[in-house]
Amino acid sequence: MLVRLITGLIGVPFVIFIVLQGGLLMQIVGVILALIGASEYYRVVSKVYNPVKLLGIVATGIYMLGYQYFATNYHLFIGIFLVALLILTVLTYPKYNIGDIAITFVAPTYIGLFFGLILMMRDLPSGLFWVVVLFMSAWGSDTCAYFAGRFLGKKKLAPVLSPKKTVEGAIGGVVGAGIIVYIFSFVMNKNNYIVATNNELLILLIIGCIGAVLSQFGDLAASSIKRNMEEKDFGNLFPGHGGVLDRFDSILLIAPFIYMCALWLNI
Repeated sequence: MLVRLITGLIGVPFVIFIVLQGGLLMQIVGVILALIGASEYYRVVSKVYNPVKLLGIVATGIYMLGYQYFATNYHLFIGIFLVALLILTVLTYPKYNIGDIAITFVAPTYIGLFFGLILMMRDLPSGLFWVVVLFMSAWGSDTCAYFAGRFLGKKKLAPVLSPKKTVEGAIGGVVGAGIIVYIFSFVMNKNNYIVATNNELLILLIIGCIGAVLSQFGDLAASSIKRNMEEKDFGNLFPGHGGVLDRFDSILLIAPFIYMCALWLNI
């Protein structure tokens, strides 16, 4: 816990600085994180499958570098990547089977797409606000769930998949994240950074709660991959937290939802 706390205290200021800067710096960091995340994913799944690692990592990087273009032409990216995978399968037959191709397909479409959505979100007029809401929904849920589970937790949430998680902790995470997002939104509204009605502030509270639910599913989904591969963590880049996917798994799963809400509310 002490190592996790120290890593968080060091890492949070860097995250805040990068998000505040946005633009090219945030894209560069996003590309690096996505490439590391894809490498971590392929390392773990390679225990059972034989993914086309290099092609998957390159495709993830290409998507992140051209996220603004591929965001509106995602079908083109998917099509080219799939064609490249199938051609490689033929040329190297029988090195890769259909399971290997499916596993390879996950990294660019999960890690690349969702990290790209965070960059797209930051590019919106109120993008800084929404990216903060994204992180608050995920990390706020994680923090509140930890303390609620520690002091109130009794009933196991997913005993086989994640033995330490409790129902009480999950509820505490959802409620806590919703309150945190509401307070942040209220302060931003008072300071005229956003323009939101009272009803919209309540909607933002609900968004925080839903985001927290999705973040917990994101964490459990990543855990399911690790458990199937008999791995504890995806990596060790962040001491006490694991790798990129261990730290950003919950954030990635929320990204489509928060981006959709940003376009819908337009505050």
